[in-house]
Amino acid sequence: MDWSSFSDFLRVRSDELLTTDFDQIRFGDIGLSYLLALAVAAVIGVTLLRLWATKRRHSREHSGHQIAPRHQRGIWGKTFYNLPKVLLGLSLATLLVAMADPYLTATEEVSGDMESRVRIDLVDTSLSMAWELPGTGRSRAEVARQAHLQFLEMRQDKNDRVSLWLFSSYPYMVDDFVIDDELYFFQVMDAPFAIVRILAAQSGTPIDQQFVPDDKVRIIESEGNTNIVRALQSVLRHFDQDAAVIANGTLPARALLIVTDADVDEIPEAEFIELNKRNIVPYMIFINAQEPASATARSGLSQQVGNSQALIEMIRAFGGDYFDVTDADSLARAYEAIDEAETVSVELSHRAVRVPIYGRFLLISMALLMVGIPAGFVAELMWGTHP
Repeated sequence: MDWSSFSDFLRVRSDELLTTDFDQIRFGDIGLSYLLALAVAAVIGVTLLRLWATKRRHSREHSGHQIAPRHQRGIWGKTFYNLPKVLLGLSLATLLVAMADPYLTATEEVSGDMESRVRIDLVDTSLSMAWELPGTGRSRAEVARQAHLQFLEMRQDKNDRVSLWLFSSYPYMVDDFVIDDELYFFQVMDAPFAIVRILAAQSGTPIDQQFVPDDKVRIIESEGNTNIVRALQSVLRHFDQDAAVIANGTLPARALLIVTDADVDEIPEAEFIELNKRNIVPYMIFINAQEPASATARSGLSQQVGNSQALIEMIRAFGGDYFDVTDADSLARAYEAIDEAETVSVELSHRAVRVPIYGRFLLISMALLMVGIPAGFVAELMWGTHP
């Protein structure tokens, strides 16, 4: 275990908790917590009633002899003996608060028009993204995500109006267009690496070549390939709906950023033509996973290489470009290319962002359990009674 990363995680989460304004907390599903609290209260009530109504086994109220004070628990013994029970109760209480889906609302008043660049980020989460990027010991998805986040850091304070989409066999919209850089950054960071039917050996690839952690995988039965055609069709419809509302039917210059290893099933020529008609320029952050020619031939990936090259040529044919993550300057060139796009005037009067904070209360609950459970064993050994 990387203890430095673990300690940094605890420090960051503790700082978040200490800086939380509890007066501003709202709850998304407080009814569920009420039901759980009633259930817990009922269980505790039944337990206390059972202890009061029945005698303990192997015990009696008095032996007939005076018990010396040194054999009694005393005030400190009773305190330390019952302290783990208090910790357990506090842990349960904070867990119930977390179950109520607490969140904070960040609001900002914006007057007048805001000049913004409109973009959709389409991220490949197919099975091939779970494979290793040759020579790195990391999955293609992890390398892609790191490059994507670096690009977003470069685009901060540029008033980008961005919508995040994921695709494998089917496209999935994570959120509609947002302007909040911080919110969008965390949406990208928390998005899954792979959306698959099963994360196992497919197409002759051994299972030990999967490099995606379990918490970054979404298992959906309908998934299984890389259908960029269906994804682009959905993206086109979303662009059209947004243009009808924001741009009053005009066709401003917009961008489509595709993050992929280009291992696609079909080259979407018709969809790129439609993008061009709508003045949408495609760009691609390319996860170049090509191995040496001999290894490519042995692994049967020649068709993948052909599809990758065809997709790159198609993007260039319609005025876009690709940026290879193995090139240190690629992200800077991608930033500059999108920065040259025309801005779109967006009128905003009020914006509210919902920030979930249930994780902060879960952290408290887990910390209390980590202390309370070992303390309970120690208290029972030192101050407990035995038959």
